[in-house]
Amino acid sequence: MRPHTSRGGRHWDGSPRHLPHRRTLRIAADSPSRLLRAAQTGRCRHCGNRIDRYERFDGRLIDLHPAEVVTTDVSATCRWHLSSGIAYPHDDGSGWCRIPHTVLCPQQRTSHSDTGSPRLASLRRELGLRTRCLIDTGTFTPQASPNTEAADGDHG
Repeated sequence: MRPHTSRGGRHWDGSPRHLPHRRTLRIAADSPSRLLRAAQTGRCRHCGNRIDRYERFDGRLIDLHPAEVVTTDVSATCRWHLSSGIAYPHDDGSGWCRIPHTVLCPQQRTSHSDTGSPRLASLRRELGLRTRCLIDTGTFTPQASPNTEAADGDHG
């Protein structure tokens, strides 16, 4: 029995040896379709966790936590809902809402960090553990806080 050698640019199973370079989708800021610009994912520069970036009703951007949470766990000032790819800062009457990432970010202290339900505290801890894993594996390097940089500059 002879082994089959691959010919050309294909593996033995017919899959290509070299995949074409993937291009990222770029949408112009003035695109009439907001749905194409909605939910641009990224990483928080403070903790390295995933965020979804949406355009707000006033044209600015907001970073929201990727998952929805129960509205009873979130204060009314932190509830956001999405409609046609636009984020609105109030309750839409459903039992679920989205919340700003800054409320849950383990590296940021906001006025909302100490308040909230046990479920939000649990989510904050999960994000903190994920941040620690990202740091330990070397996939995320936290930025030095402004207070740390100022303290280092005073001593040197």
